[in-house]
Amino acid sequence: MTEKQVIRRTNDNVKQEVSFYHSLFEDSTATDKRKNEYKNLVTSYYSLVTDFYEYGWGQSFHFANRFCDETLAESIQRHESYLALKMNLKAGDKVLDLGCGVGGPLRRIAHLTGAHIIGITISDYQIQRAKKIGVPANCQFIQGDFMKLPFDDNSFDHVYTIEAVCHAPDKAKCFAEVIRVLKPGGSLVGYDWCLTDKYDSQNRDHVETKRLIEEGDALPDLISTDQLVADLKSVGFTVEESRIIPEGDISWYQPLKGGDSFLTLNNFRTSFLGRLLTHNTVWLLEKTRIAAQGSLATLNILETARDGVIRGDESDIFTPYFFFLARKS
Repeated sequence: MTEKQVIRRTNDNVKQEVSFYHSLFEDSTATDKRKNEYKNLVTSYYSLVTDFYEYGWGQSFHFANRFCDETLAESIQRHESYLALKMNLKAGDKVLDLGCGVGGPLRRIAHLTGAHIIGITISDYQIQRAKKIGVPANCQFIQGDFMKLPFDDNSFDHVYTIEAVCHAPDKAKCFAEVIRVLKPGGSLVGYDWCLTDKYDSQNRDHVETKRLIEEGDALPDLISTDQLVADLKSVGFTVEESRIIPEGDISWYQPLKGGDSFLTLNNFRTSFLGRLLTHNTVWLLEKTRIAAQGSLATLNILETARDGVIRGDESDIFTPYFFFLARKS
């Protein structure tokens, strides 16, 4: 994706979308408002940021632990392949990708296993992008709400999700929908954003960090790892595995801090200099009315996200990859 493609939404009312988005984070009592408005919250967010995500991160919108002999792309691919391994997928299995984004993980897992995968996202814009990038054989992308899945009971052999359930206003209700569409014996495998047991709701710095993560990433309410496991169990899942993925040799947020080599284009784009160049370019294009009004404000939302997740990890109160494997009896 080029700089021109990132700013292609010149006719959209981006400024109005940004204003609505910020209204859902106006004060500390806005959590209930975000939960009630979760559809608009998430669709507005991904309508605004998807192009920037693709530009800086590629087709897979998630983090990964990383080892010294891996590139960022290789660590992301391994992270996705691990889920396929844990599901023990085989050719012909019917699988649901819950919160599929523009389809990076779906394409990798489908090509790796031969499974038939349906990707669902609430964002119509992401569906447009996913289809334009390409749909693997025997796979499809559909627009829909994972709080009310448009599938019959017992439809899927397995379900996976990567950093998506955190957008749900009620995780237990989301998991209730997943267990409904899973076949008996089927598994739900995933990674999700969570607070760790080090989070202290009486600590002002912790509370502010949580707020930054939520505001930067369209989260109604970030929950703890213990609460996520409890929500899985509350709807009937047997939780076979749950753990925070151990840190690798290289911090998962290193690209956000600009520690990578500039030898690849994506590494430069996520570096400090790359972000500064993008910021100044978007500012100039918005001033000259080539880019839509609100484009720079969108970039600032992503900077809020960056600051929040780095603070969360450095204070040991946040993880982007709490792993869980749950099974329907």
